[in-house]
Amino acid sequence: MNWKYWKKLALRFLIFNLILWSLLGISIALTFDTPGYHKYSDSDWDDFSYSPNYNKTEWNILLDGHSHTYYSDGSLSPRQNILWHIAMGFNAMVLTDHNTFDGIEEIREIARQEFNDTIKVLIGMEWTTDRCHLNVILPPNTTAEDYEALLTFSAYTYTPTDLEIQEIIINTHNLGGIIQINHIPWSMDYCRNHPTSEQFRDWGIDYIEIINYDTFDNESYYFCLDNGLGMITGTDMHRPEPVYSYTTLNASEFSEQAIFDELKAKRTGFLFNGIPSPYTVEHATNPAYILAYPLIQFGEMFEGMYSSESFGPMLVVFFLYIYGAYILLETSKFLIPYSIKKIKSRKT
Repeated sequence: MNWKYWKKLALRFLIFNLILWSLLGISIALTFDTPGYHKYSDSDWDDFSYSPNYNKTEWNILLDGHSHTYYSDGSLSPRQNILWHIAMGFNAMVLTDHNTFDGIEEIREIARQEFNDTIKVLIGMEWTTDRCHLNVILPPNTTAEDYEALLTFSAYTYTPTDLEIQEIIINTHNLGGIIQINHIPWSMDYCRNHPTSEQFRDWGIDYIEIINYDTFDNESYYFCLDNGLGMITGTDMHRPEPVYSYTTLNASEFSEQAIFDELKAKRTGFLFNGIPSPYTVEHATNPAYILAYPLIQFGEMFEGMYSSESFGPMLVVFFLYIYGAYILLETSKFLIPYSIKKIKSRKT
């Protein structure tokens, strides 16, 4: 027996598995933390400005009630989030990163110090669970000690009970805040055992997000009318895109408190016609995304397999292909020289 050969074969098999499983691990990790396709800078919106047509005597505030930064799963920094909103015609916004208040002090300070006459930023959080997504909007001067107490978990997959959902509503109201249901049509497809609008109404919800990005929730619109609930819209901005809707208010003055007071009183309107705003800004491509693209696609393949009912058989077939290819390569080291030798012997 040729022990030297078998040792080399075992070493090659070990190296093959190290490479394979390292690539699998990196690829799957990249599906959870994927580099953005674009690389953004603060100057991206220097040459772009858009303002929708609306009745300026009836409304003086255009608000976005739902947006994100890189403190959760958004692409922009707090300053870039502000710059995008200004460029798109907003003069008020709420920061609602998923299950974190980490960015609100930073964005509020930037807005107050650098853009005080242009835009007002309200503080909030998107309470994100596998049952529902609720936006918490807090009074302008709520302290960190107060709002941090609202956050009792940080996992998107957390499954709250009905009582826990009611507690977040009650605790938000105890701080003088506002709470809204987000994107019901989307949530009904992806959340488990999502409470009904009737349940939320009975639990004391303030608003329903009737427009999320480009989706108009017609059923919730009429439910709000019939039940005295507030209507709000949100871009749900994770990366800069065109805008489909604006929440309109008429504040007594251009201040965070006056805008919050109008929200509290549920005196809102909205702009929406199903046609997106222009957005001609060209953002630089992120080199990290280009380098990682093959691994990202590899990881997304596994993500698709995992979400399938045929995950087990798909996984078996995948590894049969991988190890089958390895065996084929190993055997080709003998088959190819042997075939060449046979051809030469025939010629002679």
